[in-house]
Amino acid sequence: MNPTIKVLHLEDNPSDAELIDYELRKGDIPFEKQLVESREDYEEMLNKFNPDIILSDHSLPSFNSFKALEILRDKKLTIPFILVTATVSEEFAVDIMKRGADDYILKDRLQRLPSAVMNSLEKHRLEKDKQAANERLAFHLENAPLGFIELDNLGIIKSWSKRAEEILGWDGKALIQSQENNFSQVYEEDRPLAKKVLEQLISGEVERNKVQCRHVTGNGKVIWCEWFNSVLKDENGKVKTIMSLIQDITEQKLMEKQKDNFLSVASHELKTPVTTIKAYGQLAEELLEKKGDNDTLDIMKRMGVQVNRLTGLIGSLLDFTKIRNGQLVYDEAPFDFNDLVQEMVVDMQKTSHTHEIKNNPGPGTTVFGDRDKLSQVLINLISNAIKYSPESDRIVISTRTSRMGIELSVRDFGIGIPAEDLQNVFKQFYRVSGEGQSTFPGMGIGLYICSEVVTRHGGNIWVESNIGKGSTFYAWIPSDHRSTIAMHGGNQ
Repeated sequence: MNPTIKVLHLEDNPSDAELIDYELRKGDIPFEKQLVESREDYEEMLNKFNPDIILSDHSLPSFNSFKALEILRDKKLTIPFILVTATVSEEFAVDIMKRGADDYILKDRLQRLPSAVMNSLEKHRLEKDKQAANERLAFHLENAPLGFIELDNLGIIKSWSKRAEEILGWDGKALIQSQENNFSQVYEEDRPLAKKVLEQLISGEVERNKVQCRHVTGNGKVIWCEWFNSVLKDENGKVKTIMSLIQDITEQKLMEKQKDNFLSVASHELKTPVTTIKAYGQLAEELLEKKGDNDTLDIMKRMGVQVNRLTGLIGSLLDFTKIRNGQLVYDEAPFDFNDLVQEMVVDMQKTSHTHEIKNNPGPGTTVFGDRDKLSQVLINLISNAIKYSPESDRIVISTRTSRMGIELSVRDFGIGIPAEDLQNVFKQFYRVSGEGQSTFPGMGIGLYICSEVVTRHGGNIWVESNIGKGSTFYAWIPSDHRSTIAMHGGNQ
């Protein structure tokens, strides 16, 4: 059952008022009405009657619709207002709509009145809902721990939250001015990155991205911020708004630096004694072999395997800290990628007695890059494939030419990776969680190093997986990452 609509009717002709009542009842609109014809009564009923809609003739003895609309504006009331009057000119109709009327109905065409009433009420309901939603959004934005900045389709700042001002130490006007002054509030070394990210958003090349960069606050302090950006497009697919969330990650960056420094020092300090232990172990193996003490020799060889594993972990930690500090040196030259894959397959097969490593090479491709670093990627991917498929007995490695480069795939038939973890497996120290996963040792930096090495070569790395069926890791490497065309050729 429809609720009763409260109608405030401005009309001085009783016959016209009755005709309007008739049309409303004919349209099955339940209503109660207050009829007024003076300014005083109109203002009194606005306060007492609290109408849902106002129907108004234009000319009354001491009052008119223009003044009635003006009173609504002065009182800041948003009540639907429909003019119901005699014949009016087109100019008058345009004028009354500009002044705030929702619609106008001619008295000789009252059959349209019921639909006009319902449409106006629905229009105002939607506007109130939208306003309430905007107010809730504004409240959350103003009280959120992240700052909010809105930009137009040219990348010019339109609005911002107080939290954004607090984080950056600039008020909104200063932010706009810094943008006009070549991003002066962005740390100088990071300005090219900030501009590139913004250009990607403006062009519509990406719909969302995130970036970490340094900013200079209003008092000259340098802070690290992380930006989460997304775009809104119109019905034609053109960017109309860019929205950004920003958070201060300075403390996080300081903690990461302290952690990296610790890992770097610890790795270097461990490397020397482990190398010495390994040398003494090899010497002991030679002596035991000469003595024919096979039982003790077998124990020493088992220890040697674990020492080699520890050496590999230390090497990974050293590579990790060098990558983090931008100190990993690349020795690049042309080489045949398929030859490298075959060499790694042969070496890994010697140490793997549980899996057959099958190599399906495609056409040979010469790659310009660091052969040793890419061999580490292969070793890591093959080792993981073996480790995470304990119930299987084979690994399949394939290569094929693709987009001015070569695509490598390493497939296992093991436990698989949950869909929610796929996007995180290449992050530093990330370990896949879930049933059975905790039984596999590791630090969570191997795939991170793989990702960094492949990216440094201008390539991409990704994974496809099904629980219980296994995973396939892919890496696309351009033939020559120095080529601008190749740099844009690889896509997952």
